[in-house]
Amino acid sequence: MLRRFTVLAVVAFALASPALAAAACRTISGTFTAVPPATCSSPVNICTHGTLAGSFPSTYDFVVDTLTPVVAVPGAFTYTGHDTITAGSTVLTGKDYGAMYFVGPTTAKFVTTVKIVGGGSGWIVAPGTLDTATGQTAGTYFGFVCT
Repeated sequence: MLRRFTVLAVVAFALASPALAAAACRTISGTFTAVPPATCSSPVNICTHGTLAGSFPSTYDFVVDTLTPVVAVPGAFTYTGHDTITAGSTVLTGKDYGAMYFVGPTTAKFVTTVKIVGGGSGWIVAPGTLDTATGQTAGTYFGFVCT
């Protein structure tokens, strides 16, 4: 009986600890817009600097690391990348992967999934549209983030 009480006390203490209390998790959603940044370190020359509006207001910088054509689907590509998302004093880093499909000469639809790998945990999914003539993007996002 004493052992059971001790285990319960340790669990209660752990749940009340500041470190665990600081890990706030929530669902997020909203819209985003982005433009090309002044400089781009991408090996395929695709970078964006943008803003998330909605339940997770923040800024982000995204760099595409790889861009691979989908041979069986002309105009389709898969990609990987990385990003930094800054929400106030919280800085998250993410590893991205996604797919893009050209629906016109300079217009591509895409869906990006961000796995948060630093500064917190969680994921964000962002479908949107890229204008390759201007480098501007716009769309929506939703996800689950723990900080």
